[in-house]
Amino acid sequence: MITYLELAKELLERFKEYRIVHIPREENEQADALAKLASATINIWPKSISMIRLLQPSIVKSKEVGAVFGERNSWITPIKEYLVNDVLPSDPLEAKRLKYRATRYSVLNGELYKRGYSMALQRCVGPEEAEGILRSIHSGNCGNHAGGVSLAHKTLRQGFYWPTLFADAKRVAARCEACQKIANNIRQPPELLQSITSPWPFAMWGIDLIGPMPTAAGGAKHAIVAMDYFTKWVEAEPLVHIIEANTISFVKKNILYRFGIPNTIITDNGTQFDGRKFRELCDKYGINNYYASPAHPHMNGQTEAVNKIIKHNLKAKLATKKRS
Repeated sequence: MITYLELAKELLERFKEYRIVHIPREENEQADALAKLASATINIWPKSISMIRLLQPSIVKSKEVGAVFGERNSWITPIKEYLVNDVLPSDPLEAKRLKYRATRYSVLNGELYKRGYSMALQRCVGPEEAEGILRSIHSGNCGNHAGGVSLAHKTLRQGFYWPTLFADAKRVAARCEACQKIANNIRQPPELLQSITSPWPFAMWGIDLIGPMPTAAGGAKHAIVAMDYFTKWVEAEPLVHIIEANTISFVKKNILYRFGIPNTIITDNGTQFDGRKFRELCDKYGINNYYASPAHPHMNGQTEAVNKIIKHNLKAKLATKKRS
């Protein structure tokens, strides 16, 4: 591909003027489909498309040009120049660092190799060749679509090395289309799950705001949603502005006037639920108002609220038994 790029640049210099235009992928479906046919088998090629299979490049250029171009500005070049020609950078600090790094490398038959404590010599490769090696080991004929760390270790065992091996291996594994489709999804929760129960219907409500969403009639772009933890009943209402006055009006109209005064309301730390007027509303009707972390609204605040309700019910039952 480097050789084809050089040829394209030479051809462009013959034109008086030219313009390169980027075509989005959505408008380039036919060309994209034709490009994918290059990796397909002969049996699935459409009969309406005539194909010519090239067994060798259509242009002939010296391989040395491509090799020199591939090593230009590569991490291999300064180490190899020092070991072969004893050339050091002009900066004394860089020269000292290069001498220290070069002690781990050797040059054999014109190739740079890295020495290891318990492994054979590993051939050092540049960025262009490294990409192809990773893809071949990851998804080639003998590839098993290993993860990033496993792919890096397999590459080392195959006898290849470059400084950014582990980072490049993780990137190749993460961008593999087949891995994204069929890989096992990790469903283990980040924290231990705790069961949340409500003592009676419409006693505990969770309230939150969602949006922005596509603009609806009247300019509403947000919504406020409340759910009862016992019956899973949901109350929702579109909002144009997410302010404290609207949340108070929603609680009164959709919860207090319809289902009665609840025991507990659980919200996040948003200013719409943590304002003075909303707190006064809860204090006026004796509603326990608990707040949870915005990132994990179903863990901290709900668990605290349930524990307090359970303790209150237990105390009430004990008091009843003592009286009887």
